[in-house]
Amino acid sequence: MIEWKQQITKSIPLNACCAHSFISVVLNNCAIIDDADHYILINANNFLIAKLIDIFNKFNPNLEILHWDGFLMLRGDIYSFLVDYNYEKIYLSLFDSECDRLCLLKAYVLIYSNLYYNKDSNKNSTGYNFEFVLKDKENFEIISTLLAEFGFNLKFSTRQHNFVIYTKNGELICDLLVKLGANVAALDIQNNIAMREVRNSANRQNNCFGYNLDKTLNSSAPQLEAIEYLYQNDLLDTLDENLKEIALLRLANPDVSLSDLQKLTNKPISRAGLKYRLDKIIEIYKKIAGENK
Repeated sequence: MIEWKQQITKSIPLNACCAHSFISVVLNNCAIIDDADHYILINANNFLIAKLIDIFNKFNPNLEILHWDGFLMLRGDIYSFLVDYNYEKIYLSLFDSECDRLCLLKAYVLIYSNLYYNKDSNKNSTGYNFEFVLKDKENFEIISTLLAEFGFNLKFSTRQHNFVIYTKNGELICDLLVKLGANVAALDIQNNIAMREVRNSANRQNNCFGYNLDKTLNSSAPQLEAIEYLYQNDLLDTLDENLKEIALLRLANPDVSLSDLQKLTNKPISRAGLKYRLDKIIEIYKKIAGENK
C-alpha cells in the first residue's frame, strides 16, 4: 500500500498554531525528558522525525538537534520549550480552531494508528481494517472526541487490557484518510475495493452458472436415458410427431435448460407444455423397458 502515514505527515502545515498542536501530542506520547542533562529524546518513525526537524528549525532555532534512525534528540533550554508546548497533559480546551484540532488528530494517527489489509473471506468485508490501540484511557477519550468532532463514528472495544478504536468500513476509512491528507492512499484503497467487488461478483456469477448447469444436467439425465433407449431400439418413430420433435431436440442439446430448449422448437410451446412432453417420453420409456424385462 502507498505510504499513507508519509502523506499525512506532509500535509501538516508549517505554521505556528498547527506546529504547536502537533508537537504537544508528540511530546506527551513519544518523548523521554532528562532534566539533569537538559535533553529530550523522541522515538518515532522517520517521516514524523523529518517533520519535527522542519518544525524545530523554523520555530525553535536555539535548540540543538541530533537525529538518527527512529530517534531525535533536542538539547538546550528544554524547560522553556516544554512549558510552551504543554508537556504534562493535552487539554483540548487550549486548542480552539478546527485546524489545531485536526493537527492533534493527525499526530495521534501517526503515533497510535494502524491500517492493514486482511484477506477476510467475509463477503461484507472490504478487507481493510483501521485501528488505534491505546494503553491509557486519557488518550482513548481524546482521540474518540476528536474523531466524533470531525464526523467519524468508529467502533470501540478492549483487547488484552488495551482500548481499541477501529473500523472495517472501507468508505469510512477512505473518508478519514482524505480528511487527514492521505488522498492518494484513499484512492488506492477505493481502487482495491472496487477490484475486490468485481472479483467477488465474477465468482458469484461463476458459482451460479455452475449450480444452474448442474441442476440442468441432473434434470435432463432421466430424459436423455429415456430418449437414448428409444433411439437405440429404433422406437423413436413410434412416437407422435410432437414427442419425436422434442426427443430429437433434447438428444441434440443435452445440457441446455428447458427455457433454451423451448426456443428451438418449430412451433411455439410453453415451458410447462415442453416439460409435459418430456415427462410423457419418460413414461413411455418406463412402460416399454418394464415390459422388456
